[in-house]
Amino acid sequence: MAVVREIVGFGEDDALVFSQEFPEEKMKELRPLFDHGDDEQMYAGSYEVTAGNRDRVAAILGIDLRPDVDYCIEASET
Repeated sequence: MAVVREIVGFGEDDALVFSQEFPEEKMKELRPLFDHGDDEQMYAGSYEVTAGNRDRVAAILGIDLRPDVDYCIEASET
């Protein structure tokens, strides 16, 4: 199974305002920042970037996250 990893951002009215793919290798650093339950590989859902992990996620991915946007980490099968 090939997986595409993305960070997506939603603005007002849940409109998609940001989407960027990132390499699977980044997940090794990102996984510990999220409560993923039994979904250890984080394939099954959308994982919210919270105030508690926002700065670290931004540093790992090398991007700036806008304070007025709600971000999630997602995976989709290709």
